[in-house]
Parts: sequence; C-alpha cells; structure tokens
Amino acid sequence: MKPKVRMYIDARNEKLNYGDAKQVCYFIKGADEDEIKRKIYESIGFNVLKIEVVPANEKVIITYHEHLITPTYIDYRFRLRGLDFKRDGG
Repeated sequence: MKPKVRMYIDARNEKLNYGDAKQVCYFIKGADEDEIKRKIYESIGFNVLKIEVVPANEKVIITYHEHLITPTYIDYRFRLRGLDFKRDGG
C-alpha cells in the first residue's frame, strides 16, 4: 500500500548537541587517501558522531558517545580493516 501523503523533514537549522560526547585521537598512516578514509568510515562511521581528518599530520579525531562505542572497540574495528594506526595517549 502506498502512502497518501509524503512527509519532508527539514533539519537544516538543527544544532547538534554533543553533550557528554568524548573525543579520541588516532594517527593513521595515509589518512588523507580516499581508500583509507573509506576504511575508517566503514569501520566506525555508523557508531560515532563525527570523524575529522587532519591530512597535514595524518591525524584522525573521532567524537563519540561512550554508550555507543569505546576506543577499545574502535581499535578492534580498525585492526579488522587492516589499518595501520596509533591511538594518542595509548
């Protein structure tokens, strides 16, 4: 059965509330390459709020909620994808 009315949601003016979000920093070789960016996103993209890539120093800053994912699990997912990384501070 087809819906009789289409509903459009306009979220252009929404402000993201990071509230209790945390950040973790990784150094990933080749982080500025499209293939590596794809691997990063496919590994954790659905579980984190934001992924920032700083190509100058191959740094990746990940903003996440602790009830969704942890840095240890992020490490595990990166290892599964074969990414060469080092977590800042660990």
